[in-house]
Amino acid sequence: MHERRKKVCSVSDGLSSTVLGTPEAAFELAIARLWRHWPEVLGAEIAAMIRPLGHRKETMLLGATNSMVMQEFSYFAQTILDKANAFLGTVYFQKVQIELMAGRPALDESLLPPVPPRPEAPKPDILGNLLPCMDPSSPVTSCYRAYVKHFRPDLVIPENE
Repeated sequence: MHERRKKVCSVSDGLSSTVLGTPEAAFELAIARLWRHWPEVLGAEIAAMIRPLGHRKETMLLGATNSMVMQEFSYFAQTILDKANAFLGTVYFQKVQIELMAGRPALDESLLPPVPPRPEAPKPDILGNLLPCMDPSSPVTSCYRAYVKHFRPDLVIPENE
């Protein structure tokens, strides 16, 4: 059991020493990097037909787009293993299991929906006319001044106004 320390450390240091510093975590990060670079490892055309689904111990789980692809690439399992292990820099995977995708998401693509572009904020018609009425020492005035500068960077606003 680890002795508890009363030392304050950053989150990144804490994660590095406890969670991400383990060999298991380093290996999982290496596999995640393999999935992200899957088209580069196998080639874009092949990677479009054979997609990574995960792994179980030393078995690489791959998904095929259809049964013909599944049958054809079962003969190239050793080549796929060699390329994946070469990318990882170690011989980890010993076996390939190819299954039909059957609607499952591949790990070489983002599972997050694309973020829509943020709409442009409309520029107000009248801007800055409230500054003379506001308390210059107020945080609200400081925020309003920044708001005015955002839309009117050409406008010179005295700080003590």
